[in-house]
Amino acid sequence: YSEYFNKEESTAFDNAMSDSFEGIGVQFQVKGGEMVVISALDDTPASKAGLQPNDVIVSVDGTELKDKTTQEVMKLIRGPKGSEVKLVIRRGGSSFEVKLTRDTIPNYSVTSNLDEQDKTIAHIKIIQFGENTAKELENAVKKAREDGAKSFIFDLRNDPGGLLSQALAIGNMFLKDGDVILQTQERGSDPTVFSADTKLYGDFKITEPYVFLVDGGSASASEILAAAIKENTKHDLVGEKTFGKGTVQQVLNQSDLGELKLTIAKWLTPKGDWIHKQGIEPTVAVEQEPVAKAVSLSYDDTLAKGQSNDGVKNLALILRALGYELESTEYFDDKMEAAVKAFQKDKGLTEDGQVTGKTADALNEATREYLKSHDVQYDKAKEVLKQGNNS
Repeated sequence: YSEYFNKEESTAFDNAMSDSFEGIGVQFQVKGGEMVVISALDDTPASKAGLQPNDVIVSVDGTELKDKTTQEVMKLIRGPKGSEVKLVIRRGGSSFEVKLTRDTIPNYSVTSNLDEQDKTIAHIKIIQFGENTAKELENAVKKAREDGAKSFIFDLRNDPGGLLSQALAIGNMFLKDGDVILQTQERGSDPTVFSADTKLYGDFKITEPYVFLVDGGSASASEILAAAIKENTKHDLVGEKTFGKGTVQQVLNQSDLGELKLTIAKWLTPKGDWIHKQGIEPTVAVEQEPVAKAVSLSYDDTLAKGQSNDGVKNLALILRALGYELESTEYFDDKMEAAVKAFQKDKGLTEDGQVTGKTADALNEATREYLKSHDVQYDKAKEVLKQGNNS
């Protein structure tokens, strides 16, 4: 597989790996001529709108995406901060429209904080594998240690991957010299083995107890790291099966002509398995709550009594998670209208029982806040960590 970037497209691609940019924060790949979502980066318009791994982006502002290149789609999706973009998304057998407001998407790749209940646990999220991710991770771990952290939860959820060099450098932090991080294999050739080596990748090591969080948005470089941990150590992967992207791309600079992005090899796990389209199974399987898969409610559309559609099903997921009683999850009946009115009363909104405008926005915000405090995968990771089997 190859893809040519002209000079303008080349600059946009390079910026996506190193600087902030303005867009919606979605990572996708071309599969069968369609744009398939790998992940929506956390706290971006795409994640707030509820985009999920394996969603298909059918169109952008009315332009069909079938058989378009990655760069053509990036041009359509990106735009000035504050501008709106309309996507048609296909999920399973149904399609729906989402409207998003573009924002600045920062390309820092690591965030860290101490657990609110137990300050000896640091939650470190690797957002993507960019140019400086290994150094960012090293600094985050050092700072967490200074702040009293004695164990770590490393979060690879919705991490679409990135640079192979960073996956190798980070894998080296967790493994002993000689442990295999991954193998790559070009067509017709024997595999090339990449092993942990302090002389090559540095001597910074993470020796405290730790677990990793993974899900269906963990892809590519994040899967390389997850597989290295799973096959070399006794530390757990908590969450859901990963995305399954087992190819290696290389970008060749063609000077003033632009760049050529080539799929040059497949990568294999330390034991030699190819996880492409298969993913990596967690050692401790935990599904997120159903509302985590809910789609953002539309500000412009209206959901009201008497309707029965995907929007109503989506609304039911949200209302139930927020603690409102319902009888039907597929039909907007009297009980659902009463639940909406109760929510509106709680938020000081007009109590008309319809979901549109400010009510839709308030429900979306309430859902985001709910998920922040009801992360069952993170809670399980804490439980597993405290059991003492990940030292």
